[in-house]
Amino acid sequence: MDNKEQRIDGPGQPIDQQELMRQLNIVEKKLADVKARWPYHSVQPRLVAEREDLEEERERLLNLLT
Repeated sequence: MDNKEQRIDGPGQPIDQQELMRQLNIVEKKLADVKARWPYHSVQPRLVAEREDLEEERERLLNLLT
């Protein structure tokens, strides 16, 4: 069993690499959408929080994949 198969994502849940990649693709698309909507001036706090949340989720998924 290699190291990736031994990791878990939550209580007792083995990591499914394909599912993680699917989730990562969704997060990347959402992040691209947020960046496309990013205004030049007067960024709303909601938009900043959404971008930060998506970037954190992307990092979490990337860490699980490595």
